[in-house]
Amino acid sequence: MKKTRRIAGTAAGLALFALVALPLAAQEDGGLRFNFGLSARVEAITNPGLSTPADPDTTRLTSRLSFGLTDSTRVGSIALSAAGSLSSDSDEDSPDGLIDPDFRLSLKRIGASSSVELAAFLRENDLDTLRGLVLDPVTGGVTEDVIGDGTQRSTGGTLTFDFGTDGPWGGSLTAGLTDTTYSGTTPEADTLRTNLGGSLRFALNPATEVTASLTWSRYDEAGATPRDTLRPELGIRRELPSGFALASAFAEDTEDGTRSGLSFGRNWALPDSALTLRLGLTRGVTGDLSPTAALDWQQDLPRGNLTASLRRDVTAGDGDAETTATTASLGLSQTLSPLGSVRFGLTASESEATTTAATTRSAAFSATYSHSLTQDWALDAGATHRIRQEDGLGNATSDTIFLELRRAVEWRP
Repeated sequence: MKKTRRIAGTAAGLALFALVALPLAAQEDGGLRFNFGLSARVEAITNPGLSTPADPDTTRLTSRLSFGLTDSTRVGSIALSAAGSLSSDSDEDSPDGLIDPDFRLSLKRIGASSSVELAAFLRENDLDTLRGLVLDPVTGGVTEDVIGDGTQRSTGGTLTFDFGTDGPWGGSLTAGLTDTTYSGTTPEADTLRTNLGGSLRFALNPATEVTASLTWSRYDEAGATPRDTLRPELGIRRELPSGFALASAFAEDTEDGTRSGLSFGRNWALPDSALTLRLGLTRGVTGDLSPTAALDWQQDLPRGNLTASLRRDVTAGDGDAETTATTASLGLSQTLSPLGSVRFGLTASESEATTTAATTRSAAFSATYSHSLTQDWALDAGATHRIRQEDGLGNATSDTIFLELRRAVEWRP
């Protein structure tokens, strides 16, 4: 109950701040846009926590409501969104009531050749929904891989100042803070991550740009010594008739040692497809050299889209420890009729801790059919299969079948 009141209080504070700032932006042109979303989902899940030994099977009914407000003018913008779910679960140990609340606020002010943006967020997730393989849409890396049946709560924000936005040189200053806490039966420790950074860019000519950046971060885990990382990076990018080419070098000074790397990349922009390739080498904190690579491909089809991604990187993983992660994904979307479409997704990942050689492998396959009932209403049906293998814990599998009715509405006053 206390946690629910804290969430409601924080959400009310964000909403009040947005409502006070909103008229200032709205007076410019009144170009407001409201988005509303509503969904009802029923799903049957085996081993929802992807645990070993397996969790009890469950049937879950979830209703989710979302709201978004945006306004953009010549001198600034504001964006506010809120979402939350009401859940009922046949498993008595699973949380019922309000789950997975998500609040976000962004304010941006644009000046002459500069801008400043403030963003804040608060979100909670049932750990059952995070267990296994979740790929970051930007980096392709595993973003969530936690253990237990509790709740993860993250609050934080970022402040960004950009300057020289319309000139041959410029840069940015950033500051960020993320506080992550856990409740329930999870053994995960609370963490606080702080980031400070700055970057500069220089246009050597209309087609070539050089960038330099310096980032400092601190990872503070409850009951452990804080871990600081300092990362300078230098890069160059050249625009080409069919895409662009780039190169970058970095060094990271961490508590475990120094990690450094060099990479080269090339992008090809074709009429119906796009391909980006990056190859490099990274020297880990142990002194060993590891190859790194990234391949992203997107192909437009007559009635759909095909995407593929393959990545291998040496990064700071769970607990800020160095991890070698290899991820692959394949996606296909296809329109079957004016009202129906289908989506398939396949992902796989292998993560190995550099210092302990502990390895975790995950994979997931999903298939979803979507049918438009009206202009606003749609019906989805699908299934997901997940597998996981972790040293010392054995294998785990989980299957989900679901049916979801959803509605999305956009309104301009």
